[in-house]
Amino acid sequence: MPRQLFRVTQEHKASYSYSLIAETGDEAKVGNEDPEMPGWYWCTDVKGVNAWVPKTYLEIYGDTAVFNQPYNSVEHNAQPGEIMQYLGEALGWVECLNKEWKYGWIPAEKLEKIGEMKTPNFLS
Repeated sequence: MPRQLFRVTQEHKASYSYSLIAETGDEAKVGNEDPEMPGWYWCTDVKGVNAWVPKTYLEIYGDTAVFNQPYNSVEHNAQPGEIMQYLGEALGWVECLNKEWKYGWIPAEKLEKIGEMKTPNFLS
């Protein structure tokens, strides 16, 4: 299946300089739901790392959750005009790769679809 390509339309700066990385089956403590972005929960992993996590990645049991798939909370720092390769989407945010093949999230509202990847080396 061809990968979709997006162009960054607005600057985005990562909210945090670190990321919460979890594997399927990892547990986390669940805090508050983000009032501005429903479905995103403030979670703390077993190492004490905090991050927002979309509920689609979690099986929530009271104040504890188990990750139902791998997750990495890292966000891109991106400038208008940059091209991103779409990997997935969750609750208004897009998982993507930038031209250096670095993984991260960016708000969907800051991207516009421009087409599909024609060759494996889409960003050169």
